Amino acid sequence: MIPTAKRITKLQGVFHLPESGKIFSRIESFKIAKMLKRELASWGKDFSIVSHSSNGSTFELLLDENLVNHPQGNRIVVQGSKVSFVAATNQGLFYAVQTFKQLLRERNGSLEPVLIEDEPDFENRAFMLDISRDRVPKMETLKRLVDLLSELKYNQLQLYMEHTFAYEKHEKVWKDYSPLTHEEILELDEYCRERFIELVPNQNCFGHLEKWLMHDEYKHLAECPDGFVFPWGVPSGPFSLSPTVEESLKFVGSLLEELLPHFSSTKVNVGADETFDLGLGRSKELCERLGKGRVYLNFLLDLYRIVKRHGKTMMFWGDIIKNYPELVGELPKDVIALLWGYEEDHPYESECELFASKGVSFYVCPGTSSWNSFVGRLDNALGNVRNAVKNGKKFGALGFLLTDWGDNGHPQHLAVSILPIVYAATLGWNSSVDLPTSELSKETDLHIFKIESFSEKLCVLGNMYKKLSVQLPNASAYFMALMFPERFLENLDALNEKDVETIRESLEQIESVCRELFKLRNESNRIFVDGIVNNAEMLKLAMEWILMAKRFGRIDRIDEVIWKDFTTRFSRIVEEYKNLWLESNRPGGLSQSVDKLTRLLKLR
Repeated sequence: MIPTAKRITKLQGVFHLPESGKIFSRIESFKIAKMLKRELASWGKDFSIVSHSSNGSTFELLLDENLVNHPQGNRIVVQGSKVSFVAATNQGLFYAVQTFKQLLRERNGSLEPVLIEDEPDFENRAFMLDISRDRVPKMETLKRLVDLLSELKYNQLQLYMEHTFAYEKHEKVWKDYSPLTHEEILELDEYCRERFIELVPNQNCFGHLEKWLMHDEYKHLAECPDGFVFPWGVPSGPFSLSPTVEESLKFVGSLLEELLPHFSSTKVNVGADETFDLGLGRSKELCERLGKGRVYLNFLLDLYRIVKRHGKTMMFWGDIIKNYPELVGELPKDVIALLWGYEEDHPYESECELFASKGVSFYVCPGTSSWNSFVGRLDNALGNVRNAVKNGKKFGALGFLLTDWGDNGHPQHLAVSILPIVYAATLGWNSSVDLPTSELSKETDLHIFKIESFSEKLCVLGNMYKKLSVQLPNASAYFMALMFPERFLENLDALNEKDVETIRESLEQIESVCRELFKLRNESNRIFVDGIVNNAEMLKLAMEWILMAKRFGRIDRIDEVIWKDFTTRFSRIVEEYKNLWLESNRPGGLSQSVDKLTRLLKLR
């Protein structure tokens, strides 16, 4: 089962699940009992719920802090003629029913006598979805995601926002992106609460505000109103707020004042990551005088005071402050630092040790590695999660937050992220478990995809990045070649003849995988299958582009017939991409995403 339960003991005897009967539940657990009733009905069983007596009932839901003392823990006993769910809280009962659903699936609707005792290693098990890189899901898509997360026993969800909330006075910023509305947040918050998930507001409040600062009305707030150059040499427009502009804090305060009342969460993530331009513009003199770390910390503390006025706990990304270890100890003791890093060998051990030694609470934040890849970097993602969970547990992390970013137009469909989502849920609940990829695939096929051998195909596609001699941080070489073709042409010699042969073999392998996927396709799973096939087709385009570039050297030298065939197939795949996008996501942002995806077609 996923997550793997802590203690499973097989009991003597046999158990026969009757066709009908009673579920005993006190009134305070009625919603959990209804969920159990629906699950039994899906197996053709007819059960009713009673509260006056457990006599004669097949199922009983009990709250007992003496038998289960962990607030999220539970105890399931299948024995004799009864199934008992015991927990200290309704949340624990909810998780017991999730486990029971998987027991039924594993035995195709039957049960055997068993005792399961379970509780999580990490109190806080969070997932974050990027909704600011063009792709904003429809409400039904978000609800399906919440259902998935709740079965996997996640208990927090963040939607990463830069400009995708419909702030009343700022329509110019969000009008082309189909943002979440006030009422939608309220509805989603309620939907999450019913499934014991805390919907945590996430609004970047320092850097990553280019969608705001590009407009004249907001440019006066920018650190670099005329733009700057990223450390890796790429020009950018205005990016971060300037801490020297007094109105910056007033602006952030007004956003949070409008946003936060729509969330029942006790927390808020203010972002404050990757402030690359700090000290390069309006704050240059101040940073030279006080030090860039001090200027950053002072603004972060100003954000903290705003958050405290709302009675919330502030979360923030820890990537900047960790560079100034002498300042980490000055952080308030009631903040939560979010320590992120997305490579398998990220130095989580030293980072966790730093924040733990300063008495600052933190989460570890690995990633799905789905972004900048088309089909994922699966082994990197699994190794990254293992590293984060291991060191988070070692140094007393409050929780983990698995991040799923959407850099460069968010072209990957959600199915690409599922295996890392399942893996993180499993290790975050039971960090001692050894879950090889073969077992992860089998469990995910049974409980999530409900398609036999589907995950095996994901593993093949998700590890193709490893075959090239060029390995990039936070991206696959295939993705970067297609999405940034001019830069790729400048570095054409980085790929050798062995890489060319590898690509030819990989193209044949992708063809084979896609044929096998189409054989598995049916109406209930097509959104998963079609999404993966579409992303696999994008990977093929990237490979074919690399082969053309290696053969002809320049784009204008590519044979006309070859180029026309390539662009025709490219256009077809983009049309399929658009259709799949609109099935699950809002229309806003689609044209921007397609523009990024098709840069290559504009070069000739």
